Amino acid sequence: MPVPEVGPKADPEFFEEIQELFKKHPEAAKKYSIRYIGGEITALKLDFDQTVGISRLQGNQLVTEFVDRATLIQNESGGGFDEEEVLEADRFCCEWVTNGTRTKCVKICS
Repeated sequence: MPVPEVGPKADPEFFEEIQELFKKHPEAAKKYSIRYIGGEITALKLDFDQTVGISRLQGNQLVTEFVDRATLIQNESGGGFDEEEVLEADRFCCEWVTNGTRTKCVKICS
């Protein structure tokens, strides 16, 4: 797979704004990082509107499995909750993506 052109050199304006935001909120900045996910999306053919990652520690490895959102919602809520309540409140969401104006949980860590 070719090495993607990503990061501050590829998207300087974006990273400059992120740096300013991190400077403005230093305590919050200690809890977050910026991560390129395009390679995973391409290689695994992920669609985060349909899929969510569920991560768990297994020994000294972090293992992430991608499952169908609709199945997860149905299994977790029994039909009584909406998607956001299950993914944001009932589980620990540890990774989000912004799609337009909406931020969506894409990885649940337990």
